[in-house]
Parts: sequence; C-alpha cells; structure tokens
Amino acid sequence: MVRYEGVEERRKDWMTVLTRFDTETIDRSPLSNLLETIIQADGAVLFQVVFEPRADWSPKAQRQKGRLKRGVHTTAGMVIRSVLDAAMGVSDEEKRERHRGDTPEEVGGTIMDSQVDGQRAGQSRMAQIDLKNPSHTYNVSLRAAAQSQRVAENLQDSLNQMSGQFYSVDGKYLGENKNEYERMLHHGITYPNGWEMVTRRKPMLVCNIEELASFITVPSIDALPKASRGGTGGKPKAQSALTSPNEEVFREFSEGMTIGHAVTALREDTENTEEISAIESVNEWWTELNKRDALALSAGDLTHHYIRAATTGSGKTVATLNDMLTTHENLEGPTILIDPKGGEMCRNYLRCHRTLFGDLEDVEYLKVPEEGGNIPGIPFFDLRPLVRSAGRERETAIQDIIDHYFQLLRFVLGRDSVDQAFVANEILTNLIKALFDEKNGSDYFTVGDLLDAAQNFQHYGRSIENLEETSQEQIDKALPPVEDEQVRGFLKSHLEKEERQFMNTTDAVMNRIRKLKERDFIWDMLSFEIPEEHWNDQKGWYERADVPMLDLKNILNGDKVLLLDTGNLHGESSEIFAVLFLSHLWTSVQSLWTPNDDDYIANVIIEESANIARNEIVYNELLPKGREFNLSLGLIMQYPEQVLGEDPQGNRRAYQEILNNVNTKIIGNIATDDMLAESLFHEDLDTDEIKDRIAGLRRGEWVVQLPSTGFHKQKPEILTLKPLPIPPGHSEGPFDVSPMSESVREESRAHHTLNRESEYINSTAGADFSSDDNSSDDDSDKDDSDIDTSMLEDEHRTLLKTIFDALSGDVELYDLSMPMTKLHNNEYASELEDAGFVEKVSIGQNKTYYIPTEKGEFITDDKSLSPDEGGELGYESPEHHLGARLAGAYYEQQGYDVELYGDINNGQNKVDVFADDTKESPTKSKQLVEVETSPEKKGHVHEDYEALKEGYGDVVWVVENHDALKTLLKKLDEKVDGLPSGRSDNLEKINEQLNDEGIAEVHTLNSLRKRIE
Repeated sequence: MVRYEGVEERRKDWMTVLTRFDTETIDRSPLSNLLETIIQADGAVLFQVVFEPRADWSPKAQRQKGRLKRGVHTTAGMVIRSVLDAAMGVSDEEKRERHRGDTPEEVGGTIMDSQVDGQRAGQSRMAQIDLKNPSHTYNVSLRAAAQSQRVAENLQDSLNQMSGQFYSVDGKYLGENKNEYERMLHHGITYPNGWEMVTRRKPMLVCNIEELASFITVPSIDALPKASRGGTGGKPKAQSALTSPNEEVFREFSEGMTIGHAVTALREDTENTEEISAIESVNEWWTELNKRDALALSAGDLTHHYIRAATTGSGKTVATLNDMLTTHENLEGPTILIDPKGGEMCRNYLRCHRTLFGDLEDVEYLKVPEEGGNIPGIPFFDLRPLVRSAGRERETAIQDIIDHYFQLLRFVLGRDSVDQAFVANEILTNLIKALFDEKNGSDYFTVGDLLDAAQNFQHYGRSIENLEETSQEQIDKALPPVEDEQVRGFLKSHLEKEERQFMNTTDAVMNRIRKLKERDFIWDMLSFEIPEEHWNDQKGWYERADVPMLDLKNILNGDKVLLLDTGNLHGESSEIFAVLFLSHLWTSVQSLWTPNDDDYIANVIIEESANIARNEIVYNELLPKGREFNLSLGLIMQYPEQVLGEDPQGNRRAYQEILNNVNTKIIGNIATDDMLAESLFHEDLDTDEIKDRIAGLRRGEWVVQLPSTGFHKQKPEILTLKPLPIPPGHSEGPFDVSPMSESVREESRAHHTLNRESEYINSTAGADFSSDDNSSDDDSDKDDSDIDTSMLEDEHRTLLKTIFDALSGDVELYDLSMPMTKLHNNEYASELEDAGFVEKVSIGQNKTYYIPTEKGEFITDDKSLSPDEGGELGYESPEHHLGARLAGAYYEQQGYDVELYGDINNGQNKVDVFADDTKESPTKSKQLVEVETSPEKKGHVHEDYEALKEGYGDVVWVVENHDALKTLLKKLDEKVDGLPSGRSDNLEKINEQLNDEGIAEVHTLNSLRKRIE
C-alpha cells in the first residue's frame, strides 16, 4: 500500500495551497506521472481518491494571518511574541507593518496577476491562505494498492509535482497495511490521530476545489507520452466522440429521415466497432428509430439538401438505404434513387421495403436502358409544361432547354471542346430558338428535327456567296422559318461567310448534334415526342394513359419510390442520363402542383454524384431553387472534394455552391479539405481539429453538420453519429427475402418505357442529305488514328512544331516580321502543304507564312492554335489566323496586355484581338482588333461594325491587302460619313482621316508585319 500524505513546512501550512495546473495552457495532466507508472507496471494497480467537505475554517484562517503578521506560526509562538513585545516595546513602523490592510500591494493581500486568468499563488503564506478559499475545502485521502512491492515503491513519487511552496504531497510506502486496505475497500478517510495531530505530517490532505480537480480528473491519452498511450485502453482526443447534443437538438431533429444515433462523449466499450449490426426482427428496427438519441431530418430540413460522403466499405450504402426507408415511412412525397453502380443496392432496397412495409406496390424499378433497348419516355425539347402549366416566359423557358442541352454536350464532347467553339454554339442556339419560334415553329420537337434544320442550313447555305445576289427562295431554304428578326438576322449573317469557313462552322454545329447518336439510347430519348393531341390543357400535363412515359406527375404527387439503375451504362453515358432525368425533373416540379404539406418532400438521392454535382443544372438550379418546390437532393459520394475533378480551378465555383447550399453534411472517415472543414461548425474546435476528428472516426461512424432550425438561429455544432443497424430484409441480415425485382421491373417497364419502334420516337428525322454531304459527322472531332502520317519524317514533325511555336512567339531569334522561310527545316514546308498539314499564305513581296491545319494540330502533341476559351478559331481562313497572330504580336510589343478572341459588350461579342492598355502602352485606351478577310460581304461587315463601336475602345480593322482595304472602306461608307476612299497607298494618311467609334485605324497584313520590331 502507498498513502499520499500532506507535509507542512511549518505548523498550519496545510492552510496554504498546492501547485495548481492550468489545463488550458499546460498539455501534461497532473496525473500523467501516476498513469505512466501504472501503465508500465506488471500486475494490477488500484488508485483511489476519497474526499469529503471540510467545515468552514475562515476564523482560523484570519487568526493564522494575524499570527503571520507578527512573525509567528502557532498559538505558543503568539504568547512568546506578546511577552517580548511588552518587555522590549514595538516601534511605530513595526505596528504599521503588522496592521497593513489586505490590499494587492501589501503582505497578506490577495495577489492578482493581470497577465493570467484569475488568481495565482503569491509568495507569502498570508496570500496563499486567501487563495485556499477556507469556506470551500475538502478532506482528501489518496492511496494506491499494487500487487508487488517494487511497483508500490515506484508509485511513491508519482504525485510529488503537485507539492506547493509550503505544503507538499509525499507518498509513503506502508507495506501490507491491512487497516489502510480496509479503509480503501470501505471508501474511508484516514484522519490524523494521536501524535499525528501535532506533527507537520498528516495522513490526509486539505484541498480546495481546484486542487481536488487535479486528483480526480482523468486526462485524455493526448496528455501522455506516445509510448504510454497504448496501455491505457483509451482513445486519442481526435478519436473521441463530440459532445452529446442538448435537448433542443433532440427535440428539433426527432421526426423525418432518420440519419443515425447521436454518440455521447462516453462510448460503450462493448460496442462492435468493426461491423454494422444487423436487426433480428422488424419490431427491433422500428424500436431503433424511436430511441431518444435517434436524429432525423424533417421535410423542411431536407429542402436544404444533404451530402453523405465516406470511403468504400464505410457503410455508406446501408446508411442510404436507411435514409430511403425512413423517408418513405415518416414523410410524404416520393423518394427517387439514381444508382450508377448497379449491383445489389436496388435489389436490397426492394428486399427491405417488402420486409418492412409488406409489399412493393408503391415501388417502381427501372434499369436504363431496359430489356429490348427500351428507354424511359422523357420529353426534352418541349415547352408545354413550362409555358402552359408553369406560366414561364417563353424566352426564359427556351433558354433553360438550351442550357440543359449544352450541359449534355459537355459530357459528350468535353467542356473545353464545347466552350471554345463560340460561333458554332451561337448558331446551334439560334437554330433551337428558330424551331421554338412562336409563330412558325412548334412548342415541341426532337433532336432529329434539330439535325434537319442544321443540315438545311449547311446544304442550302454553302452555295450562297452574296446575299444581295441570292434569291429569297434560296435564302428561305437555308433558314428555318422564324419571325424573330434577331434570330433570323444572326443566322442570315453567317450565310455570307466564305464557303470554307461556313462549312467548317456548320460541320461543328452538326457534330454537336450527331455525336449524341453514338449513344443510341440517348438519341432515342431525345427523339421522344408527345403529339399535341395527347396534351391536356386542363390538367396541364400529358395524357398518361395514351403514352408510355416516365410519368413524373404521378410520381411527384404520390408516395412512390422510384429506383433508376444505370449500372448497364458506363462513364459519361450514365451521367448524360442523369442530366436528362434531372432536366425533366426540374421541368416537372416547376409545372406540377405539389401538396402544401409540411411533411411533403421529393427526395432525390444520387449515388456516385460527384460528376453530376458539378453540372450547372445541379448547382445553379436544383440546389438554390429546389426549396421552392419541396425538392431535396441527397448527394452520395466518396468525398466532397471529388466535385473539383481534374479541373479544380474550373470547378471551384460548383464546389463552393454545393458547400454553401447543402446545409446537412454527413461525413465519414475521409481526408478532409480546407473548404469542407471550414463549412463545419464547432465552437471549441478549429479547422485542423475538425479534420482530426473526422480522420479519427470509427468505421460506420459519421460527423454530421445539422442545419439551423430557423431564421437568425445558429446552426448546431457538429455531432458524432452512430449508424442505424442494417435494415431487416437486407441480404447481409438474417432474413431470406426475395426482392421480386423481375416482376417489379416488368410492370414498371410496361408503364414507363418504350423502344425505337414506338410511334412516339421519331428516329427517321435527321436523315436528309446524309449521303450527299462531303463532310463527315465528326469532322470537328477527328481522331489522329484516321490521319495518314506515313510520309512524315522527323524533320517534317520538327518543322510543324516550330511553325506552331513561331506563331506563338516561342522561337528564339525569330519574330513574325520575318517570313517562315527563315525557320529551320523550312525546305520541308512544301511537302507538309501538299499533304494537307499546313496552308501557305503570301503577303507583301512574297513573304511566306504557314498556318497549320486542323489535321496538323492532331498529329502534334499538345499543340493548338485554339485559345483557352471562346473564339471561332479552327474555322477561319489561314489569312485570318495570320492576321490575328500578327496583330497580337504587334500590340504585345507595344506594351498592351493581349488576349486572342477576347470578350466585349459583356460577353455578347468577341474580337479577334483584345489589347488592354497598361502603364507601358502608348495609349490609355483598349485596342479592339477585327481581322476581316471577307470585306465584300456587306451584311457581315455592318454587323461587326455595330458590335465593335459599342466595345469601348479604339477599333482597328485588319485586311489582307490594299484592294481588300478599298472594299472595306466602300462597304463601311454607308455607315460612316467622310471615310477616305482608300485610293491612296499611304496607310498613315488614311488613318489620319479616321475618327469614328467603329473604325479608328486600319492595317493590312503586310503593314502589321513591318511594324513588328
């Protein structure tokens, strides 16, 4: 046995303080030494603290302070001091010293320190008596029992660090002391008796509350050296549960979609940390949901959306099944699952639903595509639900459909490929607007109709060279009938482009349609149309009985569960379907009446949702606006940072929108990025500590950020959640339940799908001109495997690369003022030209330049003339390419900040070169450069002039040669008064006469070349 005793330096020093530890500033716990010794010991060790309140001894404290002022410690000393004072007298100074007031500056006063929180122990005994707080102290017995003498002896010094200046803690080895052991068993205090009453060593301690806390507060293992932590059986702070929620949290989050059980700070050691438990009976599962610590999200909470993120094998799928089952049980409205993984998830849901609810009558189950190539009937190019039912403005509804179409294209062609072809996108946009024209178009059409319109535009428009000399009949054949003059004017202006540029641009337009045909089921879905006779204006919806379609009206206005298994699709195909479905869902929720019920929610859960979540339809529409329509998105992914994908900068906005608009975040053990950690709230934890807590979660556990419960209310602190059990019926549980998946699928397939043989799929549209067009459907997206490179030697490839670098200003000792005959290996240029890899441009006195063709781009790794974004680059003539590069090189040398194909007029228009002024540039105005290689096309020139003069900069026109300059000035003469004729060969004199917002300066290709230093 070891007993820890109080040792006084002088009599009555038990009234002074022991050492106090500030747990906020000191990492090491007072009990650390004791615990380290116990952990390293062989055999069992028992440490006991027994305490009781001590009677108020404030009068004794005052008397002791009086004695101390006189320089004595006991009553006997006081008597002797009084005799000496009477015999020898006391000076006035000594009297003043003895009777000083209790002020901070004086002996005996309470000593304060403004540099630390609260009081600190002073150096004098009188100060420490005040700090002891005589009215609130405890008698304390400390003792330890060990199985061996060596361990007990080692324990003697384990609390010495608690000793104060005048009052110490000292361990005393008692050997096999039966009396002390009996007191230990009966929780007794060892009081001093006999001789101990008058000695300075007592078998117990007198402690105030702070001192007592040092003996009874068990430290976390973070306070121990790493070598000692494993033996404690404890967990680091990062692995401990967050504080248990208060009663308000249990009250506010008690009904709805049950997400788990709140974990208190004290876990049960008997919990199985390796496996999520299975339920033995249905009643047991319902009991789990009704436990006090079960937390649930109401319909109102779900309209703020939620994320479940955890690694594979962490119980994410089981948790999602429980989310669906509890939503179906506790809330009104449909539950929809999009599962791209295939596998057992949908079948397990069917098993569990059947076990818990008795049947599968309210479950629909579809695979995409279904047997026989069947696809869900989803109208896409259809305004009727938005305009006729939802009352949306026609222009706004059209733009929504256009935006959704381009979001599909980004999955098919890639974001960069779609966004860079600015002109092709504008033509495609205006063709869609023309087909939706209120007077001459329709409220609905198919993707085949769109392809027909694009083919007509190319087929009849390619032969038009001059609109003024072309018959109206020929123009009308090329243009879709449209009343909107802006749409018609835009399409008409492109008919004046030179034939090669026109064909390249329209090839790109048709490529944006035909590429979808490579995925037959997507093409079939976009070819689905419902004729006007099957639209019911009174209902504001389609006549469902007549047409097999995915009827979201029936689903949204009921309590159905819809399972969409896209596991048969791969990669982008699954994501394209998800976007198609979400587009139809968004159209439907805006068009349909939904119950005005606090418990109604349309809960849409998307598995493996990272790629879908970065789509604009999710973060621009469904997340911020879904609440208006009682719509919830549940985004299930491995970790939220997946949303950033391979383009973190480009997808950053999507990630920020998701973190801002998704208010409930349920996070498993994952690597946590800064943005996610900063979106989680806990008053006592900083960002790094939150990351540590998430990294320390057990398998199946979650950290949850719950939403705020109302306006001006703070959101709750993050909590630790324990998972719900595996629901009954699951394949990993004790029940053997058939999912009946085939019969459910068969019934759902009959009601909601159709194949290409259906009268409602217009698969023949878009076939016109397919045989007599020279262009292939993928001219704009060739694969280099289709290009014959057999003639290319190393010298050819080197020269082609050098040409790219020369146009970009990346060749040493060369600039564009020099012809490319100065380049190394230039003797191979004619062979590259003959093979179609470059095109030759001659300016001035036979100054020769070469421009790589699209074919040349494909065989040169990482080389392209395309800018980072925008422009119609890739569809211009080689002269146009050269003009843009010459202008860019010249203005860059002049100190401007140059951007090829920059935006003007708030992004409505582009210029070939946008030169922004800087401190080094000779002018303090922007230079807007338009390279015009077809000045004879008046309509096109006038359109460019009108856009440029609104661009807030000096407008510079670049033409091929002096004859082209004369043509340009002649065409602009109708717009600008007082233009020079251009008959003079002196460009400086011509420029001196130019002073118009739409034309301030002109250049030829050769004059620009000469200006480059």
